[in-house]
Amino acid sequence: MSSVNLEKFFRDGENYNKNIPFPHCISDGIWDKKLLENIETEINSFTNWDGERNFFGSIGKRYCSTKDKFPNNVSKIIDISSSPEFIKCLERISGEEGLIPDPYLEGGGIHSTINKGFLKMHADFNWHKKLKLFRRLNLLIYINTGWQETWLGDLELGLKEKNKLNIYSKIPPKFNRTVLFTTTDKSFHGHPEKLNAPDGISRNSLALYYYVSTKPKGTSLIKRTSTKYNLETKQNLKSLFLKLVRKIKCLIISRKIFR
Repeated sequence: MSSVNLEKFFRDGENYNKNIPFPHCISDGIWDKKLLENIETEINSFTNWDGERNFFGSIGKRYCSTKDKFPNNVSKIIDISSSPEFIKCLERISGEEGLIPDPYLEGGGIHSTINKGFLKMHADFNWHKKLKLFRRLNLLIYINTGWQETWLGDLELGLKEKNKLNIYSKIPPKFNRTVLFTTTDKSFHGHPEKLNAPDGISRNSLALYYYVSTKPKGTSLIKRTSTKYNLETKQNLKSLFLKLVRKIKCLIISRKIFR
């Protein structure tokens, strides 16, 4: 395929199932540079977003999963990533069989996080309600020319051990970097640090997910259609809520005293 070097992708994924904290690989430079440069231009001028995440789990994450809205080059790379040749390569790397791309791009498509934004550590939903399939692989393609480490935004991979989330890998979202990983109820990932990029710079990526018809090992019996955020995040929220309650109580008491 002229737009993507599948042989290099396969070579970069030779140790896929040996990598920790869960099976994954990183492949740099497999996509045609001009294609990604065109996509970067398209994303940076894109305004027709499906929405923007702004809640405890994610701030400033713009997204678009609607294919009819995609610019031409974004559509092209999505089609390539759903082609039989590409899926065959994913199966060779991961050892999975019968991978199925998602025509709805549920949760996928274009992702663009603005400055000060973040995505807390989480495990993805494991069940696609429309397709009636189990989620198995995540493919992330980063499109950030000249990304600096000081801007933060690393993709972090972690594993829950004894109720503590330990981070094993931090991956900068550099231009033409592709990350593939197996998703289970324990494959925690995200970019939890607030971006520290210059004004006007966003963290851009394309996300594609692949499914299987049989429940994979590591997937719970519960078919989950929502994202599972790290419990430590919920503990932080509880702490903030309790602090707010205490402040309100103090304010009420002080008003009563000075009446």
